[in-house]
Amino acid sequence: MDIPKEARKCPYCHHFQNRLSMILYHPAFAVLFACLPMAAMLIVFATIFDRGENYEGYKDQIVIQDSQIVFGDTKSAATVAVLGMIKNTSPVPWKEIQFHADFLDAEGRRADVGEKEEYSLYLPPNATSSFKVSFRREFPETNYVKHIIRVVAAKDARARW
Repeated sequence: MDIPKEARKCPYCHHFQNRLSMILYHPAFAVLFACLPMAAMLIVFATIFDRGENYEGYKDQIVIQDSQIVFGDTKSAATVAVLGMIKNTSPVPWKEIQFHADFLDAEGRRADVGEKEEYSLYLPPNATSSFKVSFRREFPETNYVKHIIRVVAAKDARARW
């Protein structure tokens, strides 16, 4: 039987008449075409919810250069603070830097400890910045002879979350 020239498929055996029609009307092509918008959405969501660089990979590049203990008083309590300089030698800007401070007595024993996240501190890449971490003091000033301060966590400032 004759097949009309404009037919994409044979009306009798349902065989495609040319390769382009066979490819374009194949069910796998339709599935692939439907998956493209979903793949694009996944890429957009991955970009939006990206947490940025992991601090653990850069922790050796964030260094406390200088620090000192400072005592003070507020209306509600006595305080002990650590003032210092922090240097970022990594290419990543950091925010929400979490400090851990150990306060030692004259014999080198741990007298107090504090951990605080500084939300307002922004540390640009390859830069030095000053910082202050303040805690409520629970013991006499004489118990705070030495200190050890370190950065235990930070978030990539380029990330949204």
